Amino acid sequence: MSERVLAGARLYVDLFEVNPPFTPWMFMPAVALAHALGLSPEVVIHLYAYAICLVGLGFAALIAKQAGFAENRTLFSMLPLLLALLVILPGNAFSEREHLGVALFLPSLVLAAWRATPTDGARPGMLVAVLAGLCGSVLLLVKPYYALVVLAPAFYVAWRRRSIWSLFAIEHWVIGFACVAYLVAVMLLYPEFLSVIYPTLADTYMRMGNLPGLLIAYGPIYLIALLILRFLRPGLPLSPLVSVFTVASLAAMVPLIYQAKGWPYHAFPAFSLVLAALFLRTAQIDQSSPGKAIEPARKLLLAAVIAAAAIPFMKTQKPNAELVVKLEAAVHQPTVALVGSDIAAGHPLTRMLGGTWISRYCSDWLSESALYLSAIATGNGDKEAADHYREIADRYIDGKLAELETKRPTMIIIQKNDRALAEELSRRPDYVRFTQDYRAVAEDETVRVLLRDTSVSQAPSPAAASD
Repeated sequence: MSERVLAGARLYVDLFEVNPPFTPWMFMPAVALAHALGLSPEVVIHLYAYAICLVGLGFAALIAKQAGFAENRTLFSMLPLLLALLVILPGNAFSEREHLGVALFLPSLVLAAWRATPTDGARPGMLVAVLAGLCGSVLLLVKPYYALVVLAPAFYVAWRRRSIWSLFAIEHWVIGFACVAYLVAVMLLYPEFLSVIYPTLADTYMRMGNLPGLLIAYGPIYLIALLILRFLRPGLPLSPLVSVFTVASLAAMVPLIYQAKGWPYHAFPAFSLVLAALFLRTAQIDQSSPGKAIEPARKLLLAAVIAAAAIPFMKTQKPNAELVVKLEAAVHQPTVALVGSDIAAGHPLTRMLGGTWISRYCSDWLSESALYLSAIATGNGDKEAADHYREIADRYIDGKLAELETKRPTMIIIQKNDRALAEELSRRPDYVRFTQDYRAVAEDETVRVLLRDTSVSQAPSPAAASD
């Protein structure tokens, strides 16, 4: 997406990008820098993500030092563990928007803990508050409903200090101004997102979810992590630092459940913050017995919880190595199309082959959503909704067939488990006729890959024959 925009494609016009503009704004500079330096964009994006993690954690540590938290000595010795939480735990979510947003949100959380700590010492300065607010705004600019993750710690601080005026802290004003400025920029620069893209998303993709599966995948280990917060240091009240991270994590669970998609990057804010709270809990000082260490059994339990919490993030979507080898031997720098709703079916395979993506869509998610919702509406006896979604699906499929016929890609990737779209296309004579010029060359558990057989003469379409 970044490369096509840098090459002159119009965002939300030539490219149907589902994310609001801050997502391309976040990654475009790194891709442009990679091109300027003649480096791989993937390498530069990784370095970019590492740098953001270091900046976020480093700034948070600087604020903690200024705040003079009682647990600072132990806390600073744990910085490598906290860095690992940012660069190893994400796994499948590494360099996602939520990953980078959480890393930059850490200073705001530490600042909130400072404001919640009763002290007669120094208070946060203007510059620190402004910079923390700018960093913290990234999480909201990524996805607006993460405003809950800002508001929950803010209300905790107000409750802790018994003063509503803490809600009007400088960093909150900065976050608010950043969000307003962003909204105005979107309205002026990309009106198509608000008038076309978002309504389409709200009508289709955002109506789909798997809440039971999400709760089964993430619920048990998250609840155990919350229980361990008390079990690690029984009888010791939660410090403001631990409380702020815990409250923010609980707030991040709301968007995860609301979206109900269950993707690892959706779960990363809630899980990374609760695990950070566990680390901070171990750093707390028990004034009744300052030198008392946590028992080895409790440390082992903590390690087990962290390992279990990391499991959902470790699943890889990397293409099968054998499949890639076969395709590299069969074709060089192909033009590529996808028949399937999962973006992972076409990416990063296309880039690994040096291919060119032909479509303005990243995948066939729109047809999948529309076909699914049409089937649900039919089952519920809602003919009007069924016809509405059927029309969306038909319009998308007609456009896809026209795109395939016009651009005639060298390679077609077919996602095996997206049967609804495959069945729809199989009923279209023009698609069946079009694929007769292709032959299967490789497949794995998830995809089957077709290559255009250049030895077969291209038969003219009926319309062309009549002309």
